[in-house]
Amino acid sequence: MPLERCGEATCTGCGACAAACPTAAITLTSGEGGFAYPRIDPARCVGCGACDRACPLGAEEAARRPARAAYAVWDRGEGRAAATSGGAFGAVARVVLAGGGAVCAAALALPEGCLRHVVVTDEAGLARVRRSKYLQSETAPALREALGLLRQGRTVLFVGTPCQVAGWRRLTAPFGERAPACDLVCGGVPSPALFAAYLREEEGHAGAPIADYDFRDKGAGWNFPRVRLTFANGRTVRRPLRMDPFYAAFAAKLSCRLACATCPYSCLGRVGDLTLADCWHVASYRPDYDDNRGTSLLLAQTDWGERLLARLSAGEAAGKVAVRPYDIAHAANANAPLRHPLGRSPEREGFLRETLAEGLPLRVAIQRRLGRGWAVRAFARWWAKRLLWAWLRRRQ
Repeated sequence: MPLERCGEATCTGCGACAAACPTAAITLTSGEGGFAYPRIDPARCVGCGACDRACPLGAEEAARRPARAAYAVWDRGEGRAAATSGGAFGAVARVVLAGGGAVCAAALALPEGCLRHVVVTDEAGLARVRRSKYLQSETAPALREALGLLRQGRTVLFVGTPCQVAGWRRLTAPFGERAPACDLVCGGVPSPALFAAYLREEEGHAGAPIADYDFRDKGAGWNFPRVRLTFANGRTVRRPLRMDPFYAAFAAKLSCRLACATCPYSCLGRVGDLTLADCWHVASYRPDYDDNRGTSLLLAQTDWGERLLARLSAGEAAGKVAVRPYDIAHAANANAPLRHPLGRSPEREGFLRETLAEGLPLRVAIQRRLGRGWAVRAFARWWAKRLLWAWLRRRQ
């Protein structure tokens, strides 16, 4: 039977199996915790084994490559303001698009509240796939579209979580460097079903459907991110990340996929040609790299990745982007998923059961686990961090 080794505790939902199936026998349907798992239609399955060949389970160690170099990167133009961090993703994507290639990355669909990978073929489309999204995305339809472009001779850059990139690698192995990938430093993927329930709660409080959502708005500065919800009635709500019930659940390890707890890609051995992250704590190492507008971290693992970074560096002379060498060890110390998997809370299953099956409001479920004053404590920590950062900047 195909995919026998793929159970709820091990499957990452990367979607490579569904994209590889020549008879469309595999669909990803909601299972444990509201996450997508592959289901096979026996009437359609011809036993060809394409799904097993595309599945990255069991081949994680062979897929990892050591990071060769690290860089702090920020866009000097409008791309930085539109990005969650320093705008490195947009800078990389523009290089690929300028060469006639395409980019496959995640876009948030509203009002449905789901995240889907889409294929972008021009700069105008980059607006859809910018900004961080703490959510698991649907990939299979976009993977099929990307495969079609690869067969036409186009280059397609795939951007996603390491497990998604691992599936992309196996799916596109025959295309070599025409199928590059950029993996994200990922601390786990929260439940899509929980996000949908959370949006319904927020819409109920606002009395209007949601029109826009930003998982990490940097209106108060990149170092002090907030969740931003914009509703159709014109109301906008901003709150520090840990004051937001959906993000609080993610930070408390209550809402992520089972496989995330033991992620084999949470290390400095990466599966992408490039690795993209925030350059956290950069001010403690290179304060001149942090103006509170956003600084990205890029790691290069392959020849393709180093060549692309060289092209970005060439753009620095034209004033388009800053690409500065960075210390890999410091980058790993500031990004926990570059060192080890983040695990999960023993209360995870009870939390997801209460919120998804029993309909308990997310705020109530969070309060039960983090205490009545969780939001007040989160707000106080956020302001204390802002004041400390301002004091340190004055001393520099």
